[in-house]
Amino acid sequence: MRRAKWLKYSVLLVVIPVTLMTAQIVRSAYHHMGEIDSGIFLTVYPEKAGTKLDNCNLCHSGGSYVQAGPPPKTVTLGSCQWCHYKYGYDAKGDINETLNAYGKAYRSAGRSTAGVLAIEKDDADGDGYTNKAEIAANRYPGDANDTPAKVPAPYRVYTRAELEKLPQHTQFMLMNTHKSADFYAEYTGVPLESLLKKITLPSATSIIAYSPDGYNQYHPLNPDPNPIFYHIFGTYPAAQFYYDPQADLALFPSSGWCDYSAPSVAGRINGQPIINPKGMKTILAIKRDGQYLIPGVLNSSNKLDGEGPFRVVPPQKIPGPPDQKSSSKVQNVIWPFNDNADHSAGFSARTVTIIKVEPLPAGTTDPDLLEAGWPYADELNPRIMIYGAIDPVPTIKVKLAGLSSTLWHGNKSSFTHWGYRSALATRVNLVEKWVMLGWYSKAYNDLKGHVLIRTDGCTVAGAADKDDWVADCEFQKQLYWSINEVLVLLDIVN
Repeated sequence: MRRAKWLKYSVLLVVIPVTLMTAQIVRSAYHHMGEIDSGIFLTVYPEKAGTKLDNCNLCHSGGSYVQAGPPPKTVTLGSCQWCHYKYGYDAKGDINETLNAYGKAYRSAGRSTAGVLAIEKDDADGDGYTNKAEIAANRYPGDANDTPAKVPAPYRVYTRAELEKLPQHTQFMLMNTHKSADFYAEYTGVPLESLLKKITLPSATSIIAYSPDGYNQYHPLNPDPNPIFYHIFGTYPAAQFYYDPQADLALFPSSGWCDYSAPSVAGRINGQPIINPKGMKTILAIKRDGQYLIPGVLNSSNKLDGEGPFRVVPPQKIPGPPDQKSSSKVQNVIWPFNDNADHSAGFSARTVTIIKVEPLPAGTTDPDLLEAGWPYADELNPRIMIYGAIDPVPTIKVKLAGLSSTLWHGNKSSFTHWGYRSALATRVNLVEKWVMLGWYSKAYNDLKGHVLIRTDGCTVAGAADKDDWVADCEFQKQLYWSINEVLVLLDIVN
């Protein structure tokens, strides 16, 4: 089980009785013990529960620091890791240093429902949109790079069955933890390198793996000297098998620290090389010792049980033995706890349902992740969403199909002439054909010059103009923003 310690100090920590938080913590692990601010926000905006705003990023930002060289290197961290770096698990840092513009405004307004309402008309991040407008559009009011003018980034959703049709990779490995029991296991899944190289844009540099309880883990695509950054591309060093009776939990339940019970351990002896013919890789694991990963769920103690349906599993960068748990009082053993050891299991996100490929393409933002959380961990229909710096063409095809359907099924009375509905829909179908042929510039020009121009008056000028073929302003605005979304995505491949 994993307690959501990585987010322990999220969103302006305040200590209050546990009983006041019960209704909130059972829904999402990012609502931490003693934390009241997320609940305050959802009291004002209850419809935002489960959206991307229901997250630490609402009030906290990422950051960067310079790592000593040679040569010196700037290390950039997401909001969770940045909070841990600045504030720490021991709460000795300054939480205010992790706040974004909206978090600071909320703090200054008094950290209450009245405070949230008081700053609605403000523009905390200075991007030209009020906090209320950004929240309504599911955009972060504390991030000037996330505005209602941006469209959701390209995405793909893979089912477990689809992933199993791809080449599989199996590797036996040590999962070395800090506080929990270490264990050996054989994981099977898709090498993330082979999965991502087929779909990522040349601009892609890293990923963030998200679990639906709020935990996220950063991974650079290419090898990085930072010991806590486990890369996606390339292989890892070969390891050897370590066994000593002192460590065996089966022999010493009270003082042992390594679980050797997996079937894949049978027949191995101490010091024997671990042979993985295809090398050690970071994989999106689907099975452990031949069985599907147990789906993750939040238990009554707000801890994550299970690790499936998918887990991002990196091997050790510096192979070593299983070391004693840091919490154990029994350290006079063959492999005592070593703070400098490679505890890669702690960087192996469980129950991963979302992978973000960074950086996001120009003009795009994070999609609303309401559906790509716990429902994606469903045992009967496990899925994972990959979005960001990936090939936008599949998303473009989906969006164009939706736009075509919307037009064909639109009420004829919404158009200024009964024939304009079929004319616009036919033009969109032609754009779909250009995309199928790979003629993206032609698709862009046709969509902008023959479709958008017929649906832009209400959005641009506040009322339908003489060029518009759609009279109903609400319907016209819906079409306009759908068309704009496709244009932004087409611009990525042009």
